[in-house]
Amino acid sequence: MKVERIIRGVMASSGVAIGRAIRTFDPLLISYNFHIPQSETTKEVARFRASVEKCRKQLERMQSELRQSRIPESSFLVDAHLLILQDKLFVDRIIETIQERAVNTEWAIQQVSGELYEAYDRLQDDYLRERRGDLEDIVGRILHNLRSKSSSTAPALPYDAILVGKTISPSTLFELRASRMLGLVTETGSPLSHTAIVARSLGLPAVMGIHDLSGISSGDLLIVNGTRGMVICNPDPSTLREHRQRAKHPRSTIRRSDVSAPAVTEDGIRISLGTNINFCEEAQSALQSGTEFIGLYRTEFDFFREGGKPSEEDLTAQYARVLRTIRPAPVTFRTIDVGNDWNTRDGVGSSLSSRGLRFSLENQDVFKLQLRSLFRASRNGHMRILLPFVSTIADLDAALEIIAGVKRDLARHKIPFDGKVPVGVMIETPAAAHTCDLMASRVDFFCLGTNDLIQYYLVIDRSDQSVAHLYNPFHPAILRCLHQVYTLLQYSGRPVTVCGEMAADPAAAAVLLGLGFTSLSVSLAAYPRMKEAIGSLSVGKLRELAGEIMKMDSPQDVEDRVRSTIA
Repeated sequence: MKVERIIRGVMASSGVAIGRAIRTFDPLLISYNFHIPQSETTKEVARFRASVEKCRKQLERMQSELRQSRIPESSFLVDAHLLILQDKLFVDRIIETIQERAVNTEWAIQQVSGELYEAYDRLQDDYLRERRGDLEDIVGRILHNLRSKSSSTAPALPYDAILVGKTISPSTLFELRASRMLGLVTETGSPLSHTAIVARSLGLPAVMGIHDLSGISSGDLLIVNGTRGMVICNPDPSTLREHRQRAKHPRSTIRRSDVSAPAVTEDGIRISLGTNINFCEEAQSALQSGTEFIGLYRTEFDFFREGGKPSEEDLTAQYARVLRTIRPAPVTFRTIDVGNDWNTRDGVGSSLSSRGLRFSLENQDVFKLQLRSLFRASRNGHMRILLPFVSTIADLDAALEIIAGVKRDLARHKIPFDGKVPVGVMIETPAAAHTCDLMASRVDFFCLGTNDLIQYYLVIDRSDQSVAHLYNPFHPAILRCLHQVYTLLQYSGRPVTVCGEMAADPAAAAVLLGLGFTSLSVSLAAYPRMKEAIGSLSVGKLRELAGEIMKMDSPQDVEDRVRSTIA
C-alpha cells in the first residue's frame, strides 16, 4: 500500500486536478511512459523489434557509405553501435521488461538504458566509461524510429492524465490540448515560462520547480493543487474526498463583471482591456468574455499543429477564422517567436541568439509564408501585424522591406488583401525600450512585452526556477524603463498596449496605470479579474503613487507600498 506523500513546488497555473501520472522523459520526442494491458505486450515487443531492425539497416547503410568515402577506416565507429543492437543484455532485457511489467516500449527502453548508464558511470576505465555515448546514440535512434513510425499526431493518453516530467515544452502542451490531460508537474520552469503561460491558457493546473520527481511513477494517483504549488502523491481516501469536493465546487472570490460593460476606473478613466490568445480555438472564448480586442495572438503555435509544417492555405484559413470571430474588434498577430524554452517537432529549439524577428530574418521562407497568409486573411477583419524581439533599427528595416516585397508579390498576382494593415513592434528588449522613439517613425503601434523585458533587464532566465525569485516587476530599474518608454512615445502618436503578465496582476497593473499606460491585454483566465480590479482603482491616486515609488530603491518597499494602497 502506497503512503500519501506531499511534494512542494511553485504555483504555475492555479486550480486543482486529480488524475493519474504519465511520466515523459524526452521532451523532443514526446515519449510517454504508461502501463498497457497484458494482451498488448506482444504488439509492443513487435514495435520494439521493428525499430531495432530499422536501426540496423540505417547503420549498415551508413557503414557502407563510410567505407566508400575518403576515410573508410571511420566505418569502424559504426561497429560499436551495431554490436549494441546484438547485445542480449540490452535487447532481451527490454523485451523482458515489456512482457513482465506490462509497460510501453519507450518506458522499457528508458528503464533498461538507465540501469546501463549507471553501470557505465561506475567503471574505472576512462575508455570504457566513454562508451556510454554509443549507448546513448542507439537509444536516441531507437526512440526516434518508434516516434516516426507512429502517426504525426501525439499518442492518445490512456486515461485522465497528469503529465509529469523534468521539462515539458509549450509545443507538447499544444499537441495534447485536445486530449484528456488534466494537469502538469515539472522539475524545471517557473510561473513566467512559456509552458506555464500555455498551461494557464488551457486551464491546466500546474506545479513547477519540484526538485525530485523520481518518487512519482506512471499510474500513481496525483492531486495537483496549482493554487498552493503542491502535489499530493497517492492521497489517502479522506484527502481525496476533500480535494474532489474542492474541484467540484471551486471557491471564487471574483465577481464576473457585465461582459458588455467597458473597463472604467473609479474616477472615470476609460481603460482599453484586451486578451491574449495562443490558439485560434480561443477566439470564441475571448469573444464570450467581452474582450475589446485581441492584444496578442501568439502565432508560433500554428507551426506545431498536427502534420508538421503548416501550408499557406492552412494558416490563411486559421487567421481568417480568428478575424471573422472577433470582428469588428482588432486582432494583433505576433509573427512567429520561438523562444529558448521551445522545442520544435524536429527537435530544433531556438536559442536566445535567434529569437523573434532574428529567427524570421534567418528563415525568410517561413517568414514570407506567414506574411502571405496574414495578408491573404486580412480582408476578413481588422488585422494588426506585430514584430517580436526587435533589437536594432537595421533588423526592423529589413523586416519592413520583406513585408513590402510580399505585398508587391501579392498585388502582382492579383491576390486580394488589405494594403493598410498596421505593422507594430514588440518592446521586449532593452535596446527596443531605449530606441522606441526612433522606431516610431517606421511603424504604426507598439506592444510592451513585460515578461521578456524584465528578464533581460534584470539578467534572469524566467524559465529557470533557481533564479525565478529574482524576477521582480517592482524593481526600480523596471519602473524607470517603463517610465522612459511612456515618455519617449508620448508625443509620437503611436498607441502602446502592455500585454505581458505584469498587466494581469492588479498591483503591477496599478503601477502601469499610474505611469500613464491606458491599454492592457491579459490572458483569458485573468480577464474578468482585471476588469473588476480596474473598476476599483483611481488613476488620479495612482499617478501620485507613481511619483512616490519612483523615488524608492527597494523592490519590496515598492511592492508593499503599492499593494497597501490598492487594498
